[in-house]
Amino acid sequence: MNDDSISDYYEDLQVSPNADQETLERIYRMLAKRYHPDNGCTGCVDKFDVVTKAYQVLSD
Repeated sequence: MNDDSISDYYEDLQVSPNADQETLERIYRMLAKRYHPDNGCTGCVDKFDVVTKAYQVLSD
């Protein structure tokens, strides 16, 4: 995986590359709630999938 794709994951989660695990988790939970498909107001399957993938990669 190249540095550009990792940078994209940080952008997807809207966090700094210097963010710690606690921050990643907190921001992920906030965005996951916002974009979850069951959220009738702001739900978006595509955005939820992007945020989830970014969190999975960065939290590993």
